[in-house]
Amino acid sequence: MSEADESPQHPDWLDEFEELANAELNEGSACAQVHPIMERWLEKLLAEDPPTSRDAVWQAMSCLTTEILYKLTPDSILDLLQENIEEEEIAAWLESVILIGRAFQISLQKGELDDL
Repeated sequence: MSEADESPQHPDWLDEFEELANAELNEGSACAQVHPIMERWLEKLLAEDPPTSRDAVWQAMSCLTTEILYKLTPDSILDLLQENIEEEEIAAWLESVILIGRAFQISLQKGELDDL
């Protein structure tokens, strides 16, 4: 039990509800459990083509991928990844994460996620 759990701010009767929530949250999609709007948004995004972008934007995302991979990723993590996964696969995964972030930004700007 952590110090926070022992404080008067954390009454014992909440433990049962916290345990139930933790047990339920281990099943299925995290987005479905936390925010169904985000789950629907991600499913729609994954079913469609990526957002249209100028060539310069694609080049910038590739450059950002390289910078994150080699300058921001801790060596211990990068070494572990490279032991098990091809470098091109790692870069493609990282670029897809950046692309999802870009799509999220576009959706926010368009007001598609105003119900959040």
